[in-house]
Amino acid sequence: MQRSLLALALASAFAASAQAAEPVTVYGKMTLGVESIAATGATLANQNIERLMRVTDGASTLGFRGSEEINDDLTAYFQIETQIKPDDGCGFGGCSTVGKITALGPQDNRYAAITSPHTGTSRFANRPSFVGLRGSWGQIQMGRMDMYYEKHVPNELHLLRTGLNTTALAVLGSNQLSLAVGANDTVVAQRTFSTTLAPIVDAAIGKSTPVNATIAATLGNGIGAAYAQGLTPAQILAQAGGGVQALLSNPQIASALIASGVNPVQAGASLQAALGTAATQVFTPGSALNTQVLNQARAYTVQNGFYFVGHRYNNVVQYRSPAMNGLTVLGAVHTRENKGEMGVEYALDKTLTNSAAQRKLNSWGAELTFHYMNKGVFASLSMMRDNDPYSMGGALDSAYGIKAAYGMYFSPETRAGLVFERQVNKYNGALGYGDNVRDAWVLSGSHKVTPKIELIATYAQALDAEMHGAKQANSGARYAQLTGVVTLSPRTNLFATAAKVANESEAAYNFYVSGAAHPNGDIQSAQYTSRGADPTSFQVGINHNF
Repeated sequence: MQRSLLALALASAFAASAQAAEPVTVYGKMTLGVESIAATGATLANQNIERLMRVTDGASTLGFRGSEEINDDLTAYFQIETQIKPDDGCGFGGCSTVGKITALGPQDNRYAAITSPHTGTSRFANRPSFVGLRGSWGQIQMGRMDMYYEKHVPNELHLLRTGLNTTALAVLGSNQLSLAVGANDTVVAQRTFSTTLAPIVDAAIGKSTPVNATIAATLGNGIGAAYAQGLTPAQILAQAGGGVQALLSNPQIASALIASGVNPVQAGASLQAALGTAATQVFTPGSALNTQVLNQARAYTVQNGFYFVGHRYNNVVQYRSPAMNGLTVLGAVHTRENKGEMGVEYALDKTLTNSAAQRKLNSWGAELTFHYMNKGVFASLSMMRDNDPYSMGGALDSAYGIKAAYGMYFSPETRAGLVFERQVNKYNGALGYGDNVRDAWVLSGSHKVTPKIELIATYAQALDAEMHGAKQANSGARYAQLTGVVTLSPRTNLFATAAKVANESEAAYNFYVSGAAHPNGDIQSAQYTSRGADPTSFQVGINHNF
């Protein structure tokens, strides 16, 4: 009798426990397409990405979520979401680039990552993952979350459902440092090598003369142009050798050296030998000179590049108000764990000696968004500020964006939306650079031809950027996309998409995230196309939600 009572009590306790626990929901989607992609028409012709076929992931995800009702006005909830890439198993961060070699040494692993901060290879819970509380007063949550960049009409009205590579994010900005605008690759390389060669020329000649700077600049420009054209180190060195002979046989150069007590023939032989040694060091991964050249190249590209705010941030605390006649207010802050580190990571001046730019970093960001959705009408105003943006090494004091959007349903079958955005970079005051400013706009719409067939079209334009207070010509881009969706069931559809980014000669916008055009077939990540190249994509695929 006692055993029976004990068994009954234990069974009742387990039953009560199971009844009190809320079930955890497993959810996600699988989106894969067969794609033909290319990026041709580059300003430097040998940097085209020729057309190839691939199976492309459209942000396939796996997630877990659940909640617990604590009382009538308080519920705890959580979400753990991970992007998966069933096409290659590389996850949201892309395949590792460790061991892949470029002309100047190992590829910079920072740019292998799609998320921010840099992930390198795949991570669990790399998409929005958080825990929170909600009630009649609103909701507060903390964890890893999207801030600002998804606040636009195509997402809010679900106009684009076929994968991130076919959204207007292609020209609204990348989620990390983007070289979509700025000085062209040849200029960057020329400045980099000219700066590197200056002390080498001085040492080879043996003294300072009136023409040392001319020799360094001339050789640097030649080497930089050859490097930007994709020549091998041996070809670059051969061109540099010819340049030395031509330079030192120039009557004006030779006479200036002789007047300074330098024998041009001996100086030429010494400089030729020094260039050979320097070339070996420059192209040897990890050497001091290799590191110096890479840092200088990054310095110049950061100086002439653009940082776009708004992406997936770590360490976020977010509050969302209850809806008030369709209006919701959202506020969020994030912090970086590099506070107190010294910047600038590398100086951004022509001599790379600007110690005044060094300061302690205080990286944080904040977002404020007003969101209205009622009776088929959508409007939003979103503002975001990054202080000491991560990865910029103190080069920027801050970066911010402001985005306004409006959209509506004209009928149950037809909807459209418009977005305007401005992004601003404010440089470290000690560097003496003016602001960078970039405007963009997007128009998107869809129409259901039949209850199961929908057409979606988007046109977007990134305007010429203002770099350090001056308009930079030919730095804009246009984006066009047409998608057809055939609904097979409430959870499954087929899609076909044609999309193109038309870059002007000084722009290098790319498709977003896993759809980016990239010359390395082993990875699909937010790498950059060459300036002037036009990524184009034709894709058919399947999307299944579960």
